[in-house]
Amino acid sequence: MENLIYVVGTAFIRDGKLLISMSQRSAKKGRYTLVGGGVEKGETFKEAARRECQEEISNGFDIKEEEMKEILNFREPALSDPTLTIEMHMMLALKDVDVELMPNDEIIEYKWFKLGDDDSQLASAIKDHFIPWAIENRIMY
Repeated sequence: MENLIYVVGTAFIRDGKLLISMSQRSAKKGRYTLVGGGVEKGETFKEAARRECQEEISNGFDIKEEEMKEILNFREPALSDPTLTIEMHMMLALKDVDVELMPNDEIIEYKWFKLGDDDSQLASAIKDHFIPWAIENRIMY
């Protein structure tokens, strides 16, 4: 039986650039990820995405479930542990980040990634799944 965990990631786009973050956890692998994390028992994917956005962006940020659109879902090995399989449910934020992005207990650094930037530190969920979708849908340029 496969070790499967459900995770969410939320893509924030501003001026054709994607918000990426280096979390305490992803820093161990040197990879930038989307704002997101694990789905807790009893949560919907959008509820989990909203909670993770509040926790990771913090600074009073809130996003409503109707301000997110599920765009992709796929399975791949977990960044933190390749013996685990994640089922990623990726959201597109329909709201901009309206608070100052500041490092906190969970996030070491935020960046706005644009096409053409060095993508060697991007998690595969971004590089292999989100960016091709974003190019096809003309939201990154």
